[in-house]
Amino acid sequence: MEGLERLRDRIREIDEGILRLVAERLEAARTIGKAKRTAGEPLRDYDVERTVLDRAAATATRLDLPADTVRALMQGLITASRAEQERVSYSTYAGEAGHISVVGGRGRMGRWLVDFLENQGHRVTVVDRGDGAPWEVDASIAFLATPPEVMPDLIHGFAAARFPGVVCDIASLKGHLTDSVGRAVGSGLAVTSIHPMFGPSARTLSDKVVCICDCGRPDATAAVVGLFADTAATLVTLDFAGHDRVVSYVLGLSHLMNLLFAKVLAAGTERFGDVNRVGSTTFHAQIETARTVLGEDPDLYFAIQRINQNTPELYEAVRREFDELASWVATGDRDSFARMMEASRAWLAGT
Repeated sequence: MEGLERLRDRIREIDEGILRLVAERLEAARTIGKAKRTAGEPLRDYDVERTVLDRAAATATRLDLPADTVRALMQGLITASRAEQERVSYSTYAGEAGHISVVGGRGRMGRWLVDFLENQGHRVTVVDRGDGAPWEVDASIAFLATPPEVMPDLIHGFAAARFPGVVCDIASLKGHLTDSVGRAVGSGLAVTSIHPMFGPSARTLSDKVVCICDCGRPDATAAVVGLFADTAATLVTLDFAGHDRVVSYVLGLSHLMNLLFAKVLAAGTERFGDVNRVGSTTFHAQIETARTVLGEDPDLYFAIQRINQNTPELYEAVRREFDELASWVATGDRDSFARMMEASRAWLAGT
């Protein structure tokens, strides 16, 4: 046993050495991040990342190391390095700091928004239930981070009070806001809309998408876009009227598939441990995605299914495609099944 302990001590020494090298790598990455920012280069360079991974794969082959382990290790280091570069070089607001209010700022996404804005140097006022009328706060921008069903009344209240600043919702759905936004813009209110395509657990904005939905007031949109322009977020312009149709696939369908996956398993007779013990790579990956979905706010996820006017059409498409696939299996139509897989692969390979 004494010899075993010495070997374990050696492992601990090696681990410490590895972590020291990781710290050195992250420090070098921070320096590179500052240089990229000075040169006006984007945070992420896919060609460089590919080169790093290819170089690591070649080294793994030379050292007879497991390729999957090395790739996962290097991918983790790349992600950590990018996060550090964003933190020190791509998270500073270049404009003049202002006073911004967040209505619903004590909710999960509201708290994320408050933290983001404060880290940018803005003065933030949180307005929630019992805090008074949100349009009475002297803010240049008022973000609405409330449950989606109360947003129409809030927008009406801001318009009726002739709020002089910008009002911006961060709702996951926009269709139910169409009437209130249209009337508010007609009354002169500076309204715009965004949809952060991530949850409140996001630590950085690298690889994160923020959808920008102009509502007919480009000045309002520009003011909000400016808050994200110097971050690593990817800003995608999306038509306000067409937003919910796209989201019915991006959120509605993806949530639905994971909820059904978990529901079928939970309704079965097998225990999770027994199934998970023999699970395949695909099964385990799906389990992790489903676990993430199930850990989110059920009220929000129900609203995404319930409020979106495109949901009935989506559900009908799911039923139709399922019935067709089931008929191929029942009748032994292997060719149709194979053509479906080929056509789906071709779609996924598109842009």
